Amino acid sequence: MKLTKLKLALLFANILLVSNVQADFSKSFEGYQVFNTYCFICHGQDGKGDGPLSKKIGSPPTDLTNNGIMNTRSDKQLIRIIEGSSPHGKMPDDNSMDNTIPRWGVAISHSQVRSLVAYIRYLHRSKHKLTGDPLAGKKIYDTYCIQCHGTYGEGDGVLTRVYPMEPANHTNAVSMDKFSNDKMYSIILDGGTGSSLMPGWKNILTEKQINDTISYIRLIAAH
Repeated sequence: MKLTKLKLALLFANILLVSNVQADFSKSFEGYQVFNTYCFICHGQDGKGDGPLSKKIGSPPTDLTNNGIMNTRSDKQLIRIIEGSSPHGKMPDDNSMDNTIPRWGVAISHSQVRSLVAYIRYLHRSKHKLTGDPLAGKKIYDTYCIQCHGTYGEGDGVLTRVYPMEPANHTNAVSMDKFSNDKMYSIILDGGTGSSLMPGWKNILTEKQINDTISYIRLIAAH
């Protein structure tokens, strides 16, 4: 009886662990959506601080792509800045960041703020730019890619059960970072080489659709 209870406890723990991992994979993608709903108007679509409202407020919004600034702040500090638990949206004695940021803690959830921080990390750390629209890319991915790469992009789609294949794990930040956008484009366009079962999509997806898909993959691979 004790052994059975132990097995059930371990199984439940594993379920929770998998659930949390899967949620983490989409954190940057969720942050992209939050950013483009609430933040781009000041920080700009690329996060450089040049949004349409940037010249209307008291001081220029922070350039979120600036490593010199962003690397000086921990995730916890960024959360406090965004939520407004730090005075006027800035850390004490902090002259490096915008002090006019609204207190978003009264408007969006803590979970959304955490996702937003994940996307901000992508903006200033990633060497790969988003070449398309990740929101459109997710729709394409869900239509054409999950059969092999899986719902969460982990390389465990249903076709892996009936074909001897090992699709790329698109949530693996280390491995995906090795591929340039051009290389990823080439693989999606023409398919894999050698024993790879990755098909080419040149007669099905447009150039824009491929770039949108790459942008979605970039965000689910970001942690």
